[in-house]
Amino acid sequence: MLHPRLRALITTSLLLLPAALRADTLLDVYELAVKNDPVIKAAEATYRAGREFEVQGRSQLLPQVGAQAEYGETDVTQKSTRTIPIGGETYTSASDYDVQDEEENYYLTLSQKLFDVPAWFSFKQGKELTKQAEVQFAADQQDLIVRTVEAYVLVLRAIDNLKSSRAAEAAFQRQLEQTQQRFEVGLIAITDVHEARAAYDLAVVNRLTDEGNLGVAYEALSVLTGQPHSNLWLLGEEFPVIDPQPGTAEEWVKLAMEGNLGLKVANYAAEAALQSSQASRAQHLPKITGQVNLLDTSTDGDNLDNIGRATYPTSVDTEGNSFMITMSMPLYAGGGISSQRRQSYENYIAARETHTSVMRDTIQFTRSLHLGVVTDVQRVKARKQAIVSAQSALDATTAGYEVGTRNVVDVLNAQQVLFTAIRDYANSRYDYVVRLLRLRKQAGMLSPEDVHALNRWLVEPKPATASGAG
Repeated sequence: MLHPRLRALITTSLLLLPAALRADTLLDVYELAVKNDPVIKAAEATYRAGREFEVQGRSQLLPQVGAQAEYGETDVTQKSTRTIPIGGETYTSASDYDVQDEEENYYLTLSQKLFDVPAWFSFKQGKELTKQAEVQFAADQQDLIVRTVEAYVLVLRAIDNLKSSRAAEAAFQRQLEQTQQRFEVGLIAITDVHEARAAYDLAVVNRLTDEGNLGVAYEALSVLTGQPHSNLWLLGEEFPVIDPQPGTAEEWVKLAMEGNLGLKVANYAAEAALQSSQASRAQHLPKITGQVNLLDTSTDGDNLDNIGRATYPTSVDTEGNSFMITMSMPLYAGGGISSQRRQSYENYIAARETHTSVMRDTIQFTRSLHLGVVTDVQRVKARKQAIVSAQSALDATTAGYEVGTRNVVDVLNAQQVLFTAIRDYANSRYDYVVRLLRLRKQAGMLSPEDVHALNRWLVEPKPATASGAG
């Protein structure tokens, strides 16, 4: 048995293994993207800002309370000299006053709009804009799922392509070695060696290209998560590639018309533009506002007469309230109000036509994606069978080459067909995954549960593939 200290040391060492040696699942990557993706963080901030439209619109209908306080001191000194002619003689009169005052004023004002049609429509516009912000954020969350899966699948695609190119390189290298040996004993011509070397050199180029593509794919994944990745769980062979449910395109179109979030965003935008247009149309209507004012003022001061040295103290306290109803109606504003009315109406027309465009695009995209998914199902089955056929053809060609009925070019071509079939099969499965998620997004059905469901079909890579490239 291991000593307890040794066991603890081993456990600690395993826990401190670099993250690069641990494989990340799709769920791990998605959770990191939710926390670190700058696009979704910006979308969340935009959503929080959009929620304030309804609050701001409602505020125009609620009472407005304002307070004002004033404090002032006055110190004025006045000196005057007057010359008065009386009976041929001149008399001079001088005066000197010093005024000191201290004033405090307090005002409280309460106003309430009693009739203001534009304010009402502005409130309704704010409600539509808030709904638009909520749906847009939900759409951004769905978009994050798609972007995460696409980035993850891009890495898996690059890993499988690199596996295929490495296998092709190894196979062509073996073929080159065998060809050289056969040439050395005089069984084949030098042209066969050149053909085998050309195929091997091309395989090396493909392998280098796929290594670069894998690095680029990992970098694209890091953009979402803000962290480096070097090893991912792989899509298991048992992953089911089946037709989408419901089965017909029209059923998916119906779901999209009811649930597509982009379509809902366009609809709320059109409704908000309509309410804005209604508010602009009502700007010529009268507005009635009620206002209550409360005031409390006090003034204390002294007036000093330096001639008679007399003091005249002053003290004034005032309390009161007033109520006022005001009606206002613009008669002519230089054409500005009419211009705003026309502008807002054209904005509504533009928003309405945008909604129509989004609706038509949604129908077209949904049908196209449904057809693409159905085609992917058949394509995956056909390409899986193509691997079996290509392997059988390679075996037969190799056997013919051994007995001299086939040349090395036939063998190289058969090998290339096999590796291309393997690569195409892997790519077809990834195409199916991405297209199916896009279809569910078009119908408004995409949720984090789809990430969990896909994550269940992932398998941990073997130790030999710890680098993520094998």
